[in-house]
Amino acid sequence: MTQVDVTVVVPVFDTMPYLTATLDSLVSQSIGASRMHVVAVDDGSTDGSGEELERYAAAHPGLLTVVHQANSGGPAGPCNVGLDLAQGRYVFFLGSDDYLGEEALERMVDRADEWGSDVLCGRMIGVNDRYVSQRLYREDAEDVPFPGELLPYALSNTKLFRRALLEEHGIRYALDLRVGSDQPFTVEAMHHAGRISVLADYTCYYAVRRTDARNISYASTWRARLEDIGAVMEHIADLVPPGEERDGILVRHFDSELAKLLERDHPLLPESERAELRAGLRALMDRYYTDRIEARLRPLYRLSYRAVRDDRSETIDDVNATDADEVPLVLDGDHVSYHLPERLAGQPPEVYRLPPGHARRMIFAASSPGEVTWEDDCLHLRVPTRLDPRSAPHVRAALIAATGREGRPALRRDRRAASDKPSRRVAIADDGTLTWSGDVLEELGDRTQALWELRLQLDVGEHTYAVPVIADPLPPQHLRRGGIGRRRHYTVEVFVDSESRLLVSCEKQ
Repeated sequence: MTQVDVTVVVPVFDTMPYLTATLDSLVSQSIGASRMHVVAVDDGSTDGSGEELERYAAAHPGLLTVVHQANSGGPAGPCNVGLDLAQGRYVFFLGSDDYLGEEALERMVDRADEWGSDVLCGRMIGVNDRYVSQRLYREDAEDVPFPGELLPYALSNTKLFRRALLEEHGIRYALDLRVGSDQPFTVEAMHHAGRISVLADYTCYYAVRRTDARNISYASTWRARLEDIGAVMEHIADLVPPGEERDGILVRHFDSELAKLLERDHPLLPESERAELRAGLRALMDRYYTDRIEARLRPLYRLSYRAVRDDRSETIDDVNATDADEVPLVLDGDHVSYHLPERLAGQPPEVYRLPPGHARRMIFAASSPGEVTWEDDCLHLRVPTRLDPRSAPHVRAALIAATGREGRPALRRDRRAASDKPSRRVAIADDGTLTWSGDVLEELGDRTQALWELRLQLDVGEHTYAVPVIADPLPPQHLRRGGIGRRRHYTVEVFVDSESRLLVSCEKQ
């Protein structure tokens, strides 16, 4: 028998009518029946899912292998059964309430063959408000380091795995995990993989949040979730010895699942249960929480976990009452830090510093639409930001070469080339309002007949972050400001493109 390219394993338990869409997406795959094989394991369904599997198997002879078994209590057992029956060079796991893009399997297999990938992550998006982070899928990547910054946040099994890798290392699902069994499975596969890749240019997987809220990850108490998360972490810790790699994986649990227990559950519980939750979190911290993990967390989470360690319930409440999007940011030349209210002060300075990845994202989210005006032959910028006044020495305004030109003119000004008006430095008021004034022609010097983007450049240690200035379109009356001079040499035009970025053109007459 000729080996097929890919086996799709589908664990099934009471997922009608979603299962029909799942199966439709499989039988219509562009890769064709000759290159694929489906193993669907009915784990004791009682809603007609088993009968639906048999109907599709009869309609598509040779494509589907259907297994019926008594309910095992979770997806791990059915996944192992499917893996044992797999025939393909690759294995892909598909939830029975999710579905695939029509070209998903063909694109993933062909790209994995081209790149020599042992694990390939195809773009996955959420349906019905199912949250799926898109940070991993910014662009195609042939070789992604593990754990790195992004892969610990993408530990679901919804990936293409080279079956020879799984068999060589005996990688199977942990049967004692009610939920989250895919995380240790995926960690072990990535740990042994020679190459992990990302296919981002096509949506391969559609993860559905069911309207009946019966997805197993959404239907549990805080105690069950804490126990399940702890069990998953224990399995991962058994697979990966203490050190940088293990910390790089487990940081995900402190930054996501466990943090949600503090943010969403702790505020709503009676004090007796709050104390129980904190005790459970302390036990996990004692086993797995390291300085390296803390350094990867955002400041408010660091404060929460320190409060858990010291059993200070009121501090957790203060952290939860603090809107991270409203906290002022301080640039000190080497770091970006939170400037938190007095009630959360008192920790060492490093507790308030943002990790580099978070710092970049927070800086780019730190400004609001600005106002642009002409006055005294200068361009004047006024932008609401989250920056503390102490940040001003580390912020510059700069015109950076831009490509393309979209949007309507927002402000046009004709003027002579010569000027003795110097540019002002950036200033930041107590409320975060940033102001800057500059003579565009002096800023550009001899660089005329070009298109430029006005950006704020923030210096943080060895890094310079160039933040686009986002501006609202100017009122029409600004178009009429400043008549044409008798000795016109240059035309300066300021406008806002389709992404609200502020652009400047300077054309020699």
